[in-house]
Amino acid sequence: MSSGSAGAIARYETAIGQLQSYVGDPIATIDGALAESPDFVAGHLMKALTLATLAERQYAPAIAQSIAAARDHGARANARELGLLQAAAQVADGDWHAACRSLDAVLTDFPRDALALQVAHLMDFYRGDALNLRNRVARVLPHWSREVPGYSYVLGMHAFGLEEMNQYPEAEETARAALAIEPKDGWAVHAATHVMEMQGRIGEGIEWLVSRERDWAPDNGFAFHNFWHLALFHLDGADHAKALELYDRAVHPGPAQMLLTLVDATALLWRLVLDGADVGPRFAEVADEWESKLDGEGGNYAFNDLHAALAFAATGRDAAMARLLQHVARAAESAGTNGAMEREVGMPLIRAIAAYGRGRFDEAADLIAPVRDIAHRFGGSHAQRDILSLTLIDAARRAGRASLARHVLAERLVAKPGGAWGRRILARIDATSPATH
Repeated sequence: MSSGSAGAIARYETAIGQLQSYVGDPIATIDGALAESPDFVAGHLMKALTLATLAERQYAPAIAQSIAAARDHGARANARELGLLQAAAQVADGDWHAACRSLDAVLTDFPRDALALQVAHLMDFYRGDALNLRNRVARVLPHWSREVPGYSYVLGMHAFGLEEMNQYPEAEETARAALAIEPKDGWAVHAATHVMEMQGRIGEGIEWLVSRERDWAPDNGFAFHNFWHLALFHLDGADHAKALELYDRAVHPGPAQMLLTLVDATALLWRLVLDGADVGPRFAEVADEWESKLDGEGGNYAFNDLHAALAFAATGRDAAMARLLQHVARAAESAGTNGAMEREVGMPLIRAIAAYGRGRFDEAADLIAPVRDIAHRFGGSHAQRDILSLTLIDAARRAGRASLARHVLAERLVAKPGGAWGRRILARIDATSPATH
């Protein structure tokens, strides 16, 4: 580091641990470091990059302010800091791909830069770059060991990348290795949970999360997502009451503080409705939240926009849907990373959801089908994007296109032979249009 008092640097190290573990507030900690050392270039860059990982437009002014401060105090910035500054500026400009290349350049010379690695990993997730979710961590992994602080979190990231590349046994083994070092690593718990979700190990997934809840849940900012996964396992078994109890207690106990939590709340409710559950006033509450954020966040990130569309379709909010589509259309004209996401994935999917909400199921199926296999381009995980397959199946069934519904459902029945939800969906299709043999 080119600047910063001993106390500021100590706070930086604390903030790194908070960022990796999702326990504590790294922004508050780094603000304390900057109050002590206003010329702390690395601290300004950490604040900018950490805020960028939230993928919300509301943080753009603070990100810009932090970048400006780093430049103002950066006359003696070293190579690592200059690389991080370049990445921060690129992500602020909307070029997420270039930012990840700049972060990788930092990691080339500084493979134990935990900030560069963590931010790049999250940006790989947002960009749908499963290859680098795995390989970016693999490129630095030989430089880490049990003797290096934070090693468990690096293993946890690698485990998630392996899972998203469909290397399920290796992913689970790596996640368990991470947890053997740090049992409270919620991201590693999450990586193994994804393996169980993708393999349809429903009962085992419930046991995995419940038995470890005291490790990953208390005071953890990521716990809401692991609770979301637990609710999905219960949903598979048609235990709607338990899924809704988890929703109310842990996924969306009140207005969402982050769009990440609002995405999970929306996605869980949509799945429950697809399975015939009565979710009461919950969808209206979620739609209210999306609508209140629409003019600020609409068109900022296609993955979030899709979930806003789900809430508006579920509650019949045609005017809000129209406003959302206007924001998305403007974003699709931009040259940034999200512009391409909106053009290729976001816009057609949001139009599909709008059609579904209006009962135009044939149109919805036709719009989802060609995009579903490239939907990784707007980020999310396999488990999160499963909502597209579920919606396509339901739209096809409702449109009287039983062959298409069965065709898409076959993936789930093969991948998750122990899952009950797929069998319920098949029974629903057969009841609508009995199979001919």
